[in-house]
Amino acid sequence: METPARREHPQRASLEINRRRGFDLGPVGATAVVAGIAAIAVAAILAVIIPDVVERHLLDTEAASIHDTVNKIAGSLYTGGDPTELNPDSLQTLVERFLLGREIVRVKIWDPSGTIVFSDEERLIGSTYTMSHDLVAAFSGELISETPDLTRPENRYDSTFGELREYYIPVDSGPQGIEVVFEVYQAADRLVNTVADIRSAVRAALGVGAVMLLAALTAAAIANARAERRRQARSQRLIGQLIEIREDERTRIIGALHDDIGQPLYRILFGLQAARGMVEDGSDVERELANLDGLVRDVDGTLRTELTALREEPGVEIDLELALAELVEITESETGLEIDFASDVETDLPLPHRATLYRAAREALTNVDRHAHADHVIVQLIEGRDSTMLEVIDNGAGSMGSPGLGLTTTMDRLEAIGGGIDITNTKGGGTRFIAWVPLEHTVNQ
Repeated sequence: METPARREHPQRASLEINRRRGFDLGPVGATAVVAGIAAIAVAAILAVIIPDVVERHLLDTEAASIHDTVNKIAGSLYTGGDPTELNPDSLQTLVERFLLGREIVRVKIWDPSGTIVFSDEERLIGSTYTMSHDLVAAFSGELISETPDLTRPENRYDSTFGELREYYIPVDSGPQGIEVVFEVYQAADRLVNTVADIRSAVRAALGVGAVMLLAALTAAAIANARAERRRQARSQRLIGQLIEIREDERTRIIGALHDDIGQPLYRILFGLQAARGMVEDGSDVERELANLDGLVRDVDGTLRTELTALREEPGVEIDLELALAELVEITESETGLEIDFASDVETDLPLPHRATLYRAAREALTNVDRHAHADHVIVQLIEGRDSTMLEVIDNGAGSMGSPGLGLTTTMDRLEAIGGGIDITNTKGGGTRFIAWVPLEHTVNQ
């Protein structure tokens, strides 16, 4: 049997917060941090979306203004005539008067065949090109505002103007429908700078707001974590006090049973023995006194057993591995069972966890001795990733029936600290008893 060496520093009754926890924000704090991260993500998205929306709104507004100007030009040139047969000189005058010079750098007028019937760039007049999708849409009645594709052949004279925005303005000729479309190019430096300023302002405002929100949520999370730790510390102090009170009460009960019941039983036993000496052997009185003598001895034996169990139960000072090793030794000597014990636990458990695992081991070995009809037992203390497990395996007849009072009480104690019990039959006979407690402290449950 493997017996662990005694540790130099046994654990005390004061229940310190498990050092493995680190800095726990708690559920509210974790929610606050997630909310802060989500707020920053939303701010980043808005910083991209808002300037784009503003730019689109500015483009639409400018397109509506140009559309009004184009209609004014068209109305001045003809009334019910063929809009494709415009007077170039009059059109040039109107375009220069109402369009060119107001950030407008290029004007083209298209007919449905894809021919440019007028432009301030005379080299384009009369040229026919494959119509773009935007131009086709404009002849369908749509008002288009976009960034121009300067790689198209009809735009070969426009690359020197810098950043541009193009507008396709359909001219409704009444019953004839749309027979010409104005394509107007606007220098976009002012628009680009305005959108850039808006983008910077939005990003700055959202950034500051997100940082302030994250700071507030982080402060709330830290405060919540500290409050949670203080609450856990108070809970552990209370449990430590309860354990000390239980220890004092256990000591008082041991003294009361020994002094107030045990001593009178001895006197009764001595009195019965003296009375048997005063009567005739074999008489009815002597036999009744003998029966009473045996009954008193049985009561005395039961009392001694319970007092021994109370004395041997670990109290405030408990080294779990050492206590289990001693329990195994006592059980071997009292029952004749061959028991192998091993432990690989390195983490210091809180006192409620240690005491509960010890009681679970004692209950499991008691059940093996009383019910299993086994001759070999393996007791192991194992540390997993999230829990510490006590495993008791015997080679007996297997578990039968529902759990008794002792096992039910043990299960309740384990569940109260976030642990549990699992009992299964092993292959080839025998029972596998597992009791586990969480590594993370769960006294607050």
